[in-house]
Order: sequence, then C-alpha cells, then structure tokens
Amino acid sequence: MAKSLSADWHTQLRQLSRAQPQSARQLKTWINRIATLNPAAPRLRARSPAPLPLLPRHPPPGEWASHHHRLAPLPGELVPRLPYWLYVPSGAPKRPMPLVVMLHGCRQMQRCWQWFDLGATEGGREAQALAVLIDALAARRDVRADQVYLAGLSAGASMAAVVALRYPEKIAAVGLHSGVVIGAGHTASDGLRAMQHGTSADPAMLLDAAGVTPGGPTMPAIVLHGMDDGAVHPVNARLLARQFLAYNGMSDRVEERMNGAAVRHASGADQAAAATADAAQVDGGNDHPPSAMLPAGDYLEASFGTWNRGLVELCEVAGLDHAWSGGDGDYPYHASIGPDASALMWEFFKQHRR
Repeated sequence: MAKSLSADWHTQLRQLSRAQPQSARQLKTWINRIATLNPAAPRLRARSPAPLPLLPRHPPPGEWASHHHRLAPLPGELVPRLPYWLYVPSGAPKRPMPLVVMLHGCRQMQRCWQWFDLGATEGGREAQALAVLIDALAARRDVRADQVYLAGLSAGASMAAVVALRYPEKIAAVGLHSGVVIGAGHTASDGLRAMQHGTSADPAMLLDAAGVTPGGPTMPAIVLHGMDDGAVHPVNARLLARQFLAYNGMSDRVEERMNGAAVRHASGADQAAAATADAAQVDGGNDHPPSAMLPAGDYLEASFGTWNRGLVELCEVAGLDHAWSGGDGDYPYHASIGPDASALMWEFFKQHRR
C-alpha cells in the first residue's frame, strides 16, 4: 500500500510567512545567490507575464480516452495496471506528433506518487512503471519518439524528476512545477520535512540517494515555483535546478560571482544590478526570493546553458501559492496570476529532441 504524507497536506503544513518589503540591495543579494547556479553567464531578468488568452469554457476539439497499460508483475505481485488518459487533438496531422506525459499532483493522499521512497517495490517501482508506459506510448505510430516530454505538478513534479533522471534516454526534456528536491529522504516524514524546509544537503550528492547516475544523456529541465507557496517551500525550485545542473555536468563550473548582472522588466528598460559581492551558496535555508519586491504575477527568470539555448531554466512567480501558474483560477490548484506555465513549458520543450 502506498505511503501517505498526510490525509490533506495543506491542513498540516506550517504556513510560510510572506516576505516583508525588501530593499533593492536585498534583491541584488538574491541575484547573487541565483548566480551561484550559473555555469555560464545566465540570462537573468524580472518580467511581467504576457496577457493570458481567454480560456474556452469547453475543452478544445479532440478526444480524451481512458486507457490501462498492463505491466509485467514482479515476484509476488498481482498483475498490475497503470491507468492513464490520452488526448488526441481533432484534425491531427497524419504524420507523428510530439507527446507530453503529465503527472498529476494528489495532496499526498493514498495511492499517490511515492517520490520520497524510491525502493524497488515503492516509488522505484512507480518510476519503472512510468518508464514502461512511456516506451509503449513512444512506440505508437502517431507519436514522434524523439519528442517525448515529461511534466508534473507538486508530487507529480517530484516523480517526473525521478523518471527523467533515472531514464534520461526516454525523455527529451522535463517540466517541473512546484516540486520537491529528490533524494532528501526515504520515509514519509523525510518527505514532509523536505517539502517544508528543503534540505541543507548538497543537492548534487542527493542524486545518488535518488538512484541517479550523472553523466548520462543530457536532460534539459524547466523548473517553475510560486514564491508564496505554502505547501512546498520555494527553496525546492532552486534545489531541483541545481540537481539538474549537477546531472548535466555543469555544477563544477558554477561561478562564485556574477558582475554587472542585468534585471530587465517587461517594458524593456534595463536596470544595472551591481552584483560584485561574494555569492552565497543557494542551500536549504528558509530564505526565499523577495516576493514583495515584485507585483503579484511577475516573475524572476534565469536560464543556464549556451547563449542561444537554455539547458536548465528557473522561473519563480511572485504572489503565487501552491498552484499552476497562469491557469484557470476556477479550478483547485490553478491560479490565474503569473505566466502561462503550459506555454512556457511547451516553448522550452520545442527546443529539445532526444
């Protein structure tokens, strides 16, 4: 039986206080800290989200169908099945299309993803089952096997990180929204602690604890998180970003200083941000980006990689709680504020193929 962190994690988590008004100097300090993620002069900017299009009240044309994928049972295991829904747009081209596999969040109730317990018969079995399902979907005639992407929200984001890093040959890129650093523990209480506080352990060292071997196929990742998330501490976004930098062999080139970094607003006006002070290492402390410095819905964005393509991208949204950014606020765990997370992920995914 799957372990549960709580019957309803929102009622048991300590509400994290919002940042008090910060000075411009403190904002520059955060820029220094985010710079420690950077192996090669990042593009760092603060910006306002583009206006969201009016959302239709009904789903776009297409077909949703319920499926079950049968798995080969382990010794002593009943024949397991992995249920999923598959959406195929109407008028789809006859040529193969990209595929996005989305892992839901679940408030950590029973039958949820066990990202915090990666034993062979627990979360590790779930990750293996998802990898088998991805293989089956990639083999479909209407799917491009080199454009299979993985995304997740909350617990689904943490499990997506595990699958992407354990089975990188199957995934072209991964998108993580409001997820928790992986490898920080093996019990429900460990998982709850990581959700609330992150971790003071080196995120790169936690890859081994999560059963991940760095140096495999490149794994691009985009990480999004609300600065006011009261369920999963915002520091987890930076910890996840550092894990993907480490996996991709970029952590050993992280700069300790970033000089003359620019903070760019949506108006296009650049403001020089002196960042000559020593950069503090981003760790599992309780400090988090100065949400009060930005209007709700604006966001800080950093890209790490080459000059023309991001390998790891980090987006932190001011005023956003534990919800999908730029979604439909009429639904639970969706927020109308912030950039369109779906669009950001898709634009990132399109840059990468396996």
